[in-house]
Amino acid sequence: MITNYLKISLRNLWRNRFYTSINLGGLAIGVAAFLLMLLYVRHELTYDTYHTKADRICRLTTELKTPESPMSLASSPALLATVLNRDYPEIDKAVRFMPTPAVVRFGDKLLNEPSVYYADQEVFSVFSYKFLAGNPARALSRPNTAVVTESFARKYANRVDVVGQTFQCNKQTYQITGVMADLPSNSDLTVNALLSHDFSKVTSWLADDFSAYTFVLFKNAPDLARFARKLDRLSRSVIQPELNKMGAKEYSLLFHTEALPDVHFSAGKLADHPKGNRQLGYLFLFLAFFVLIVALLNYVSLMTARATERAREVGIRKANGALRNQLMGQFLLESGLMSTGAILVATAILALSIPSFNRLLSIELRIHPLSGMLFLFLTALGTTLLGGFYPALVLSGYQPTRVLRGWSGKTGQQAWLRQGITLFQFTLSVAMIIGVLVVWKQMHFLQNRSLGFNQEQVLSLALPDDSAARASAPVFVNALRQRSEIRQVSPGSGLHPDGLLPQATTIFRAKGKKRETMTNYGFIDEHFVPLLSMKLSSGRNLTNTITTDKQEAFLVNEAFVKMAGWEQPLGQAIEGFMHKGKVVGVVKNFHYQPLHNAIEPLVLVYNTFPASTVLIKVRPEYLPLVQSIWKSSYPEYPCDYSFLDSTFDAQFRKDRLMMTLFNGFAILTVMLSCLGLFGLVTYTTRQRTKEIGIR
Repeated sequence: MITNYLKISLRNLWRNRFYTSINLGGLAIGVAAFLLMLLYVRHELTYDTYHTKADRICRLTTELKTPESPMSLASSPALLATVLNRDYPEIDKAVRFMPTPAVVRFGDKLLNEPSVYYADQEVFSVFSYKFLAGNPARALSRPNTAVVTESFARKYANRVDVVGQTFQCNKQTYQITGVMADLPSNSDLTVNALLSHDFSKVTSWLADDFSAYTFVLFKNAPDLARFARKLDRLSRSVIQPELNKMGAKEYSLLFHTEALPDVHFSAGKLADHPKGNRQLGYLFLFLAFFVLIVALLNYVSLMTARATERAREVGIRKANGALRNQLMGQFLLESGLMSTGAILVATAILALSIPSFNRLLSIELRIHPLSGMLFLFLTALGTTLLGGFYPALVLSGYQPTRVLRGWSGKTGQQAWLRQGITLFQFTLSVAMIIGVLVVWKQMHFLQNRSLGFNQEQVLSLALPDDSAARASAPVFVNALRQRSEIRQVSPGSGLHPDGLLPQATTIFRAKGKKRETMTNYGFIDEHFVPLLSMKLSSGRNLTNTITTDKQEAFLVNEAFVKMAGWEQPLGQAIEGFMHKGKVVGVVKNFHYQPLHNAIEPLVLVYNTFPASTVLIKVRPEYLPLVQSIWKSSYPEYPCDYSFLDSTFDAQFRKDRLMMTLFNGFAILTVMLSCLGLFGLVTYTTRQRTKEIGIR
């Protein structure tokens, strides 16, 4: 009997192969798109959950409360982990990652290496780092040892087996004692190398400028609220006296806890890594279900429409003794064959599209065999029941006497169902089109708004993070200024829209009251404003012809004036970052942080510290000239540069990718709706061929 059902089902599908291909293709594309989006959403919403102890790990962050505005940092004092390990019995281990700028010399290769940290040996007991070589139990137990990732090893040595080899990091020699597998792409803290460090020498809470990321592993499921209260007591009893001794009685330091799976979504902190957006993940999840719903509705609509063609077949089979459950089995089997074929095609589409998707987003999407097979089975079962149960139930209930007398089986209920499905599909499609237009307009606004300065042909050159090298910066700057190909040069703190600005307490008076607020600072010279073609709304620029400018002149932006509530900012007394004097000019607001952020108050002072960055106005074809001058000045350091326009453009990369994904899946939803409508129109036209011929 099953063999007979199978033959009949295959014969019917082949006889109506045009509609079969529309149904199968639409369902396969919809399921493949749904699975691909589901994998992406799963990747985005499960950051760091691959660590086996993730449910017992939390990160400790710092909040510095000032007289006016608090400052939140992702980092914390290096001494914190030492105290937690010693005095808190509920903690299994507290570990630190201390970031360091790294100039790596490995053989004949000399490069700036990102994501390098000093770390405790115990990090390998807290986090599930997979070792390819070496012993994680003692990899960082000795001084001057390092654990590197597979990518690091291949980058410098072209092979993974590098245990025992040495390299220099910031002119200090380290021996490689372990090689880790590259971390999954859904890791908030990216690591290329971990270096051993003796944290026992740290004895002050405030001397290290909150230089470490602190993570805690609890012995049992943590009560974070209770633990936070204990941290508050630590802050009041131990840290506050140290603040008082420094004359900062109005300041206080608080620690906050974040569960490890929530760290990637904890935005708004200084010294943190790029963060994700849970709402965006949920948006794509809804979009994935919309695509699947449209594909399933197409399938159900066309299956129910075609089912009425078989009313006479049902009548004849019932007249010959077929039972209702046998007929239902027949129709469900046909639906099952269609669903299985669609799932197989969807799986092939998914397997072919994942590598391209991974390259586009620079992530690693993977299908877990067991969960993937289970989901595909449930999808096939659900599609079979949705597409086959209603036609099977209706058709198997036809009365053979009515059908054989010429009744077609058409009812108003069936027409209402198809019309309702079509209306719902196109309502979704219109909503998707509106969403695409909104997203496009928002992206167009972000990409075309004025930055407040001219970013074209501005080279940003990071100077070596070494006191001796930075002390020789004036010689390097003078060498650049002697070349006619280079139009302007400005040493200082530079402009880093993707980096962290120095902050300090700024003291000023507003409406007769003394105010102290944490403010962003930039260290510049007299060439900074003209080099970037910035505009002054009032006052003048800094100048080296007035000797007092180097300690007493301040430039502020319009956001600072608004925050201070000054009606006349010029001449206002101001103090901060070891400068004390008056405001001599107001710079029109410009974007110096990520473009998604509102422009915050900014203070610009004359750079009296060794410069960390040099801005150079130069055409790209003269970049080799700049590199040759660098090599003659800093032969022991790689030339780390970027053009400002590329830096700002890179901030939109993820936005552009998200817009491309959203638009792609929205267009796919519309196309699937149109495909379903095309199938219904073609089917209806064929049914009315005789009517059309007569008319």
